[in-house]
Amino acid sequence: MPLLGQVLGAFLADVIRARLAADELTAEAVDAYRADPVLASLSVPRVTVSDMTVRLRFLVSGFAVPEPGAIDIARATEEWNVGVWDRVLTRLLRARGDDALREDVELLRESLRSEPIIVGADVLQAAAGGDTDPLVGLTVSAVLERVRALPPAARRRLGTLAQLREDLQREVTREAHVLTDRLGQRQAAEQVLRSRLEIEVEADKLQESRVESIQELDVTVTLADAEEFIAATDRER
Repeated sequence: MPLLGQVLGAFLADVIRARLAADELTAEAVDAYRADPVLASLSVPRVTVSDMTVRLRFLVSGFAVPEPGAIDIARATEEWNVGVWDRVLTRLLRARGDDALREDVELLRESLRSEPIIVGADVLQAAAGGDTDPLVGLTVSAVLERVRALPPAARRRLGTLAQLREDLQREVTREAHVLTDRLGQRQAAEQVLRSRLEIEVEADKLQESRVESIQELDVTVTLADAEEFIAATDRER
């Protein structure tokens, strides 16, 4: 059985081939017009179509959805660290409402940049599944360790460790929910890209089937997009 993507790809390929054939005919017409004294004074005719729509009728014969793929641990860890030193610490500074703390927070931010928080694959997998407690706990502890390494005056200005822990717990939990949503969306998108829809498009099979089981899909191709596709293909050669 063909896949829906294969059928749509073949349709797009035929549109591009038709456009190329039309361009070749136009090029031949240009030569013919130039060679004829009468036609040379006339403009060369050319058919232009802005877009093309085809209604595809088909039967769904099979649908395969793969299991979610593994999380890209390196990418997720990098995104998490950026979220902590950028958004979490920025919100923490804003909550304190004291611009005098800006330099202290910057020291903390530089510490996290130079030595990112190490997050294990099991912790990220748990976060992707909705359990963010291990990730939040690990991150709060790591940030507080960096706070303890700051100069004494900076530590005092940031407040007590108990208050800082409470503020960090709130902001890191908020950021963990953002990461959870992002990981879920990414895995869902990858699942969709790897899903397979098998269809039946042969006329006799469609005629033998119940009307209510036949699916319809209107496909519109803009030839300007096809030209960009051709140009991109030429550049890659």
